[in-house]
Amino acid sequence: VVPSRPEIFTTSHSKTHSEKDMFPTKSSFSSLKPPTLLTPNRFVPPLHSFPIHRHPRTLATMSTSEPPPSLPKMPSLIYGTAWKKDRTADLVYEAIKAGFRGIDTAAMKRHYDEALVGEGIRRAISEGIVSRNDLWIQTKYTPSPSTHYTSTNPLTTSLTTSIASSLSNLSTPDHQPPYLDALILHSPFETLPENITAWTHLTSYLPNQIRHLGYSNVPPDFLDIFDEFLDLNSSLPRVSLIQNRFTAGMYNWDIETRRWCKGNGAVYQGFWVLTGNVDVWRHAKVVREVRGGIGTG
Repeated sequence: VVPSRPEIFTTSHSKTHSEKDMFPTKSSFSSLKPPTLLTPNRFVPPLHSFPIHRHPRTLATMSTSEPPPSLPKMPSLIYGTAWKKDRTADLVYEAIKAGFRGIDTAAMKRHYDEALVGEGIRRAISEGIVSRNDLWIQTKYTPSPSTHYTSTNPLTTSLTTSIASSLSNLSTPDHQPPYLDALILHSPFETLPENITAWTHLTSYLPNQIRHLGYSNVPPDFLDIFDEFLDLNSSLPRVSLIQNRFTAGMYNWDIETRRWCKGNGAVYQGFWVLTGNVDVWRHAKVVREVRGGIGTG
C-alpha cells in the first residue's frame, strides 16, 4: 500500500540499477542493539556504499503537510541537481524562474556540480526573480573515498574544507556572509565515533553559517543508536531532516524512518519515488487516487 502522504518525493527519468543492487533488504544495523551507555569505541557496522545513479532530471516534491516550526522556510517543492552536468546552471536558473524555491545539491563532483548550482542561483537573483531569503538551499558532505579523511587530513579538517567550499559555491551577492539552510551528511560514517565527531564539529557552524543538520541514506536502526547518543548530550542539536529513497523495497516504504521523523520533529525527504516505483504508479487505482488528491476529479 502506498502511503497517502509521504513528506517529499523525487522523480527521475532514468534507471541503471535495480533496487536490490542499491541497498540491502535488511538494515545492516539490524543485529546491533543500543547499549545503555554509548561509548566512543563502540562501532557501528559499516553501511554498503550508496550509489547515486544517472538521473539527468530530478525533481523533489513534498506533501502539503506543514514542516515543523523549526524548519519554516522549507518549501513544498525541492529541485534536485544530480547529473545535470554542464547544464546545471541553466537548469537551476530555469527551475527558479518556473517557481521552485528549494534547491538540493551536494559537494560531490562525480554526481553534482555545486559551483554551477550557485551560478544558476546568482543569475536568478541578479535578474530580480528571487532574493536569497526566498530560497531554501541544502547541500551535502559525502563520506566517500573521494572526500574521505586520512591521518594527514582528519575528519574535522575535511568537513571544514568541504563546508568552506560549499559556502563559497552557493554564496549570493545579496546576503553576506553566505549561509546554508541545511547541511546533510550524505550517509552515516562507518563508526559511531566518526558520526559523533562530525556532528559535534558541525554544531560549531550553527546557526549562522548552517541553519539545520540532517542525514541521508540511513537505515532506521542507525537513527535509534544515534538518537541515544543525542539524548545523553542534550547540548547538541537534534537531526532536523532525513533524506532517503522512498520505495517499497527500501525498508517497506521506509515506514520506521518516517515514524521516527514524525516522533522527533524532523522532516522526511524522500527521493527516487517515481522511477523507483514504476510498477506501483502504473496501476489505475493509484493514478485515480493521485488525481483525486489534487482536486481534478
